[in-house]
Amino acid sequence: MMQSISILIADNDPMIRQCLRHIIESDPRIQVLWEAENGLQALKLAKEMRPDLILIDAQLPRMDGLETTRCLRQWAILSKVIVISVYSQIREEALQAGADEFVTKDACCELLQKQLKQMLEPPQ
Repeated sequence: MMQSISILIADNDPMIRQCLRHIIESDPRIQVLWEAENGLQALKLAKEMRPDLILIDAQLPRMDGLETTRCLRQWAILSKVIVISVYSQIREEALQAGADEFVTKDACCELLQKQLKQMLEPPQ
């Protein structure tokens, strides 16, 4: 049976969400099932749907991505979280907030493809 991954993308820019969706869904085992345009919406969807992976922008309206990540961890939501940002200097803060990974938007595509490949490979 083929393993699949469910993903939530949280970014306030619809073009970024569309680009990420296009990259992610190039593999048929991966589905972007939910999109959020702000941190509160992302938190609500994550709590209800428990996606395998949450790809979240650090700068979101209503609740930023770092605060959203802190809340996810406080609520013991075990989804893998990758924080993305144009600002590389917030890497440590994102990891301290509970992100599994941090990546700048200019390197996002490459890292995202690597992460998804790792998630799809069975443990050795």
